[in-house]
Formats: sequence, C-alpha cells, structure tokens
Amino acid sequence: MFQGGILRTVMSLTGGVLLCASAASANLITNGDFSGGTSGFTTGYSYVSPAPNTSCWPEGSYTVGTNPNLCHYLWTGFGDHTTGSGNMLIVNGAPTANVVVWSETLGIQASTNYTFSAWIASDYPSSPAQMEFLINGTQVGGTFTASTTPGQWQQFFGSWSSGGNSTATLSIIDLNLDRGGNDFALDDLSFADSVPEGNSGILWSLALAGIAWQGRRRVVRQPR
Repeated sequence: MFQGGILRTVMSLTGGVLLCASAASANLITNGDFSGGTSGFTTGYSYVSPAPNTSCWPEGSYTVGTNPNLCHYLWTGFGDHTTGSGNMLIVNGAPTANVVVWSETLGIQASTNYTFSAWIASDYPSSPAQMEFLINGTQVGGTFTASTTPGQWQQFFGSWSSGGNSTATLSIIDLNLDRGGNDFALDDLSFADSVPEGNSGILWSLALAGIAWQGRRRVVRQPR
C-alpha cells in the first residue's frame, strides 16, 4: 500500500494498547557522512590535502578529513559527528559571495514532502559561518549560524515539497564573507522523503479507526 520510499506507519494493537511506529526512508544523498571522501558532490571550493596543519589555506579551500586541527594549526581538534573518528567536510570560508560549499542533484518523486538536514560545527570561535540551504535555487529553512564554540555539532533541518519536480539540486552556501574566522565543518547530510502530499489524512483515518476499535473492546456489558 505504501511504497518503499514513503514513511511507513504501522499500527498494531498489543495488549489493548495502540502502538504507532514509523520507519524513516533511506537517505538519498550519496556520501552524506563523507566516508567516501570527495565523491558524490560538487563544490566551488578548492581541494587541499588534510595534512600538514597548514594545508587549509587560503580562504575558499576545503578538505575531507578526521580532524580540523590536522589541516590548520589554529583550528580546534575534534571528531566527526557520525562516529567521532570518521570523515567530515572541513572548510575555510570563502570571502566571495555565492560560492557553493556543497551540492548534489538527486532524482526524486513528484508530490512528495522531503526533509533536508545537516550537522554543522565551527573550527574556530570568531565570526561563525552563516549557512544557507537551497533546493533548486530556493532557500529552505532559515539561515543557520554556526556556534561560536568550536567542535559543537548543531543540526540544520528544513522541509520541502517537491510539487511537480522530478529532480532536486541541493546546495549549501556560506553567507559570511569574513576572512578572519568563518571556518567550519559539515557532516551527516541527509535528504529523505516523509509522508506524501495527500496521504496524511489516510494515516489519521487509520489511527482513528484503531482507536475506535480499541474503545469498543473496552466496553463492559452490564448484567440484566
């Protein structure tokens, strides 16, 4: 009834208690945790080696590595968001406007609601990055300002409805153009579908039907 890419709602009655369990769909982003290195995405930034610790220079450069301090001696050392020991995208913010930090184009389903999320941490405390997330050139969610505490992972989360689109170009841009500071890391990027447009009413109907059935079970017949 509900296909594999759609958020599934499974209703069951166990011991007279109605349970509602959800299974989220798979992440459509190819290399969201950067375990595949620099594969699966495009960028307007220049690639540098993750070591030695003077590599992440000048502004507008990036690498994929396990520790920002290995790429820049002034940056705080910390682990990735996924496991604490894996890869992350490590970036020295560009001083030029509208340079794409990360982008990927995905095939999607029409008339479907999607969620776009990412984890962001600053490498350096001053002038934190101001991240803009776009789908097909339109911003989703609000502008996200990274923490001034280096290594503190925080999540961006935005919702988007595909309408008649069959592809989605996801892009991330840093709006901060400062040369001092403006250094950050990205990890665990995700783009996944949720309940399709028009199906939320069906799910509510199923839930209400289950509640009503449960209520009838609890009716106690009084002796005449």
